[in-house]
Amino acid sequence: MFPSLPPDALPTRPDTPLAVVDDAALAAIADWLHEVATTLAPSSWLNYRKEIERFLIWLRSQQLTPAQLQRQHVNQYQQLLQRPPSDWVNPRRAPRHDPAWRPLAGPLKPSSIRQAMTILHNCFDWLLLHERAGVRRNPFRRVRVARDQASPFEERLLSPAALAWLRDSIEALPRERLRDFHHYYRARWLVALLLVGGLRREEVVSARLGDFRYDASYDVWTLRVLGKGNKLRDVTVTNELLAELRFYLRHALDRDSLPEPDDPTPLLFALHRKGWRDPQPLCGQHLYKLVKTLLARAAERASASGQPHLARELAPASPHWFRHSSITAKLEAGVPIEDVAEEHGHANINTTQRYAHKARGRRAQRLAGLTLLDDGASATPPPEPD
Repeated sequence: MFPSLPPDALPTRPDTPLAVVDDAALAAIADWLHEVATTLAPSSWLNYRKEIERFLIWLRSQQLTPAQLQRQHVNQYQQLLQRPPSDWVNPRRAPRHDPAWRPLAGPLKPSSIRQAMTILHNCFDWLLLHERAGVRRNPFRRVRVARDQASPFEERLLSPAALAWLRDSIEALPRERLRDFHHYYRARWLVALLLVGGLRREEVVSARLGDFRYDASYDVWTLRVLGKGNKLRDVTVTNELLAELRFYLRHALDRDSLPEPDDPTPLLFALHRKGWRDPQPLCGQHLYKLVKTLLARAAERASASGQPHLARELAPASPHWFRHSSITAKLEAGVPIEDVAEEHGHANINTTQRYAHKARGRRAQRLAGLTLLDDGASATPPPEPD
């Protein structure tokens, strides 16, 4: 049987009450997870929990405790993440409590391994500081992880052509029954929020219509969202996004006026059981699946229409790709980088700078007409040898 942790050993959500656990190490790590929940967005906290659980399962399989961990063990764990054995992998991502569940869906990329090492480093620093679980050293300090060969910003970017194809695919959604229309309204509004607003997945699902704010001094609208690190920020509602908001309100909610302050209606809501009558918010995983379904449908249509390159671009995309596309498009349009950084919640402007000029197609377009060879050099072919 695949090794596992005791039931309720770790909290399943940031607000889960602490369970009574006999294992002192598990109890200490559960305390750490509760403490970091105060500074992390829910999605980030779930990533922390996932990495900790995966690591603790490996520790148990090696019959080790956190106090016994040495640097060579850290190296062994890194190798497992890079080349996991078959009994650690389930590509289908079975639900957590399914017997077929496994900690990994496949080998992790260097960037994901680096994130795992950072999370474990933070955990062991906390255990060391608070003298918990018998930890006397942090074996994760200065762990080196190879960099990705390709830039993740360039890989995770949808071209204007791919985005146009996706929008056309949404316009082609069936609209026969009332539910079909609501699926169309929601898909159109979702893409506008992700692309024009550049919002993160958790920012979308946690926002409410009452978070739209009107500034009469400048005659502009903004959307207040809760971003990473539980930091609030105001995102500009462009004229384009405002038009999409009006369309969504009029058709999906039968409203002609823009949102009032403190309106509790979710920005996006579930459609089961005629959800438009009593809107209930989506969860982050539901939003992710919605986007992946839209992208898969657009990729299938592109492939069937003789556009294999667009299909290949659309198929692997995820909600976060829209954020990359949004930032890159704004920088290429000449929006000051300071404004782009503030709009997207980047504390360090260098993070935003990494998005600049990353669109390969745009770069190739700028260079395509460049002539470096003498026009007449190839006009006359060389004589044939005797």
